[in-house]
Amino acid sequence: MEGFIVKLEDNNFKINNIDTILIDETGDGIPMVSVTMITYNHQAYIAEAIESVLMQKTNFKFVLVIGEDCGTDKTREIILEYQRKYPQKIILKLPKSNLGMMENSISNKMFCNGNYIAECEGDDYWTDSLKLQKQVDFLEKNQDFVISCSNSQMVNPEGSFIRIFNENEIPEITDINYILTNEWYIPTASAVFRNINIIELPKWFWKVLNGDYCLYLILTANGGLVHYINEARCNYRLHENGVSNIFKSEKVYHYSKLFIYKKFNVYSNRKYAYLIKNKIERHSINILKSLPVLSKEFWKISFHLFWFDKTLSKKYVDYFMRRLFKEIKMLLKIS
Repeated sequence: MEGFIVKLEDNNFKINNIDTILIDETGDGIPMVSVTMITYNHQAYIAEAIESVLMQKTNFKFVLVIGEDCGTDKTREIILEYQRKYPQKIILKLPKSNLGMMENSISNKMFCNGNYIAECEGDDYWTDSLKLQKQVDFLEKNQDFVISCSNSQMVNPEGSFIRIFNENEIPEITDINYILTNEWYIPTASAVFRNINIIELPKWFWKVLNGDYCLYLILTANGGLVHYINEARCNYRLHENGVSNIFKSEKVYHYSKLFIYKKFNVYSNRKYAYLIKNKIERHSINILKSLPVLSKEFWKISFHLFWFDKTLSKKYVDYFMRRLFKEIKMLLKIS
């Protein structure tokens, strides 16, 4: 485990904020899969999440890495008890103070040294005891694929069915072009992907709010494929403290996506600019709708958008001109 600590320090990450790392030193080598589970105030759900990982039937070694982010309930007590019962299966990362969701997620992945990483957050859970075996078997046999994922059920806090995550048909094989031209279709708890050296990711990655989406863009940027299984192998729980509520407002959500697309466009040497352009336009327009035309923020976004692509779509130009003339008309009436 020392190697991971050195890497963390090299990246100037908040390793000094990690109070305790509990791991069984008698472990028998590197696991095939590291399951990363971040948790914060998941007292009501964490046991179900852990049990769904422990029930996995595999012919390979896997470990569960839990990052508990200083919640105010009894989540930490629960995971400590599980680690005492399963010391060779569970690694705990316990910070001294709250890291925040993204730093907790990234630092947790740094302690994942398996060939593959699987995700299951502390309020979600897996429903198929062969989930890991099936997805790893596929990735082992198909080296062109970097991610394996499936559909998911969306459930309420009590675990009752709400709806299927992907109600539309998703192709079995997708790539970055599909990711950039469609709505999000990879439930976090369904994903198993090839491990990546987190330290080597660009610095801007550490600032994003929706890290999984960004990570999957990076994983597929060089042609890696995504395998999608159209059956629900996990449950995604909707509740007021869930990850889906990380964005404080619609505007924050759109700004977050703008940040990702602009940074990723540079990271990928503008290879996918023709697709990213449409995303940037859409999120920019959604932000502009909430802003007064005469505000500095409105003009700043508009300037950056025109600077990004001189051949903006007719849709955006029409919107911009309509808003501008409407504002001028109102000012003339007032005067």
